[in-house]
Amino acid sequence: MKEKWQILKPDRNKVETLSKTLGISKTVSSVLVNRGIDGVEAASFFLQAKLKMLPDPFLLKDSEKASEIIIRYIKERRRIVIYGDYDVDGITSTLIMYEFLTHVGAHVDYYIPHRLEDGYGLNTYTLEEIATNGGELVITVDCGITSFDEVKYAKDLRLETIIIDHHHVGEIVPDAVAIVNPHQKDCTYPFKEMAAVGVAFSFLMVLKKMIEKDGFFKGTLPNLVEYMDVVALGTVADMVPLIDSNRIFVKYGLLQMQKNKRPGLMALANICGVKNLKEITPAVISYKMAPRLNAAGRIGNAIKGLELILNSDYDAALKMAEELNLTNEYRQQLEAEIFDQAISKVENSDVLSKNALILFSEKWHPGVIGIVASRLVEKYYKPTIMISVEDGIGRGSARSIPQLHIYNVLEQLSGYLVQYGGHKYAAGLTIKETNIPEFIENFNRLAGQALAQETYSQSTEIDGELPLSELAPELIVALSKLEPFGMNNQEPCFIARNVQILKQSIINRSHLHWKLGADNTTMTFNSIGFGLLNGNEVPNQGDRIDIVYFPRINIYGGNITLQLYIKDFVINPS
Repeated sequence: MKEKWQILKPDRNKVETLSKTLGISKTVSSVLVNRGIDGVEAASFFLQAKLKMLPDPFLLKDSEKASEIIIRYIKERRRIVIYGDYDVDGITSTLIMYEFLTHVGAHVDYYIPHRLEDGYGLNTYTLEEIATNGGELVITVDCGITSFDEVKYAKDLRLETIIIDHHHVGEIVPDAVAIVNPHQKDCTYPFKEMAAVGVAFSFLMVLKKMIEKDGFFKGTLPNLVEYMDVVALGTVADMVPLIDSNRIFVKYGLLQMQKNKRPGLMALANICGVKNLKEITPAVISYKMAPRLNAAGRIGNAIKGLELILNSDYDAALKMAEELNLTNEYRQQLEAEIFDQAISKVENSDVLSKNALILFSEKWHPGVIGIVASRLVEKYYKPTIMISVEDGIGRGSARSIPQLHIYNVLEQLSGYLVQYGGHKYAAGLTIKETNIPEFIENFNRLAGQALAQETYSQSTEIDGELPLSELAPELIVALSKLEPFGMNNQEPCFIARNVQILKQSIINRSHLHWKLGADNTTMTFNSIGFGLLNGNEVPNQGDRIDIVYFPRINIYGGNITLQLYIKDFVINPS
C-alpha cells in the first residue's frame, strides 16, 4: 500500500448504530461516520435532505427589516438597483433577486461590476451614477460587508443600502439600513456556510412571506423552487461545503435544472458537451459550466453570463454561450502561461521553503490568478497568494488548505491591505506594491504558527475496503444517496486489492481506461482513471493491482452503466 494511502477506521459502535437504526448498509454507515455524521439524527437529516428541513429563514438577522424596506420601495414605485459581483455566485444572486422583484412589480435594475475597471464590491463612481439616474435603494448581493466608506458615501448621496452577503464579518459593519449575513455575531441562523446565492434565496423566502402578509401584490407570487436551479449553480461554483442547507439547495436545484425551464442554462450545458440535463452533476458545474460563466467576469464583462441565463430564446442563448466558450478558451491560454511562469518562480527561488507561496508580477492578468493559485495549492499543498501588480497597486487572490483559515490571517494583517474579503479557503485582497515584502514576511510568520510541517504532505483518505465482488446493485444505489458530492462531502474512496487488468487503453496520454476482473466474481468492471499516468508507473495488461476507487452510476447517451472511477493504484509484485 502506498505511504500516502490512509484507510480510515470509523468507530464500530457508531457504524453499527446507524446501520441498525436507519436500516442502511455498514458501508454507507462507515462513510457517514468518517465524515463526522455519526449521530442518528444528523445522519437521517443528511440522507433525507428535504426542503422542509431548511432552517427558518426568519432567523436571518435583519431579514424582516430589509423586507419591510423593499416592500415600501415596491409600493411607492421607487427605483431599486441590485449591485452584484462578477463571479458565478454574484451573478446568480443578482439574477434571482432581479427575477423575484421584477415579478412582484418593483422598479428594479441590476449592476454587475467590471473586474478590471470597477474592482470588487461597491465603488463611489458607480454609486454616483446610480443616484444620478434616479436610484434610491441599493441592494448588494455577494459584496458590501467590507464597504464601509462606500456605504457612507451612498448615504451622502441619499441612497439607502441593504447588504446581502456571505463573507466574513469584521468587528464593525457598514452603516447600511439592513444587513443580511449569517456571519453576524448576533445572527441566530444556524448554518453559516451558504454561498451568497443561498443567503439571497433564504432572504427571498422571508420577503415572499412578508409580501403575502402585506397583501399589496394581487398576482401569483413566484414559486421559489423554480429558482433553485440557479441557486445550485451558484452554490457549487462558489465551492462552499455541500452539507446542511447547501446540500438541500444543490439536491433540489439539480432536479429543477433537469426540467429544462431555462433555455440559457440548456445552451450553456450544450456548449459544454452535455446533451441531457440529467447528466449535470456538481462536477459538471464545477469543471465545465462555471468556468465558462466565470470567464466573462475574469477577462471580460460578467453581465454576459447573467444575460445568458436570463435569455429565454435558445438560439440567441446558444450564440451567447459560444461567445463565452471562446472567452473561456482565451482564459485557459492565459492561465497556462501564468501557471508556467509561477512554477518557474517557485522552482528557481527559496519560496518553496516558506510556509506559504506568495508570488507577484506586473505581467499577470488579475482575472485568472485565482485559478492559478488553486492549481498551485493542488501541486504543492501550501496556502498560495497570487498578486497582479499594476501602477503600484497589487490585486491578489488567495487560496488555502483545510488547516489554515486564510481570511483570519488576512484579518490579522489588515494594516498592510487596502481592502480584503473572503472566507476560509479563498479570499481576495488589494495591497500597495510597497507593502508586499512586509506582507509576505508577516503572512509566512502567521502561517507558520498555524501550521505544523506535516500538514504539507497530502494523503488520500480511504473510507474502507470494498472488494469488487461486493458491488451489488443495491449498494451502488445506496451510495448514490450520498450525492450531491462536493466540498466537505467528497466522493467516498474504497480500496480493492489484487484486481486484474483484463484490457487497457490509454487516452490523451494521461487517462487510463481499463476493464478489470476480480476474484470471487465473473463480472468485469469498466474503469476510468483521469490523469493517472502523471507520475505513476505504466501498468500492463494482465497485471494485478490494488486500486482506490469509487463506483458510480454513469449516464451517457441515454445508457446507464456501472463505472469505477479510479483515484489511484499500485502495481502488485508478480
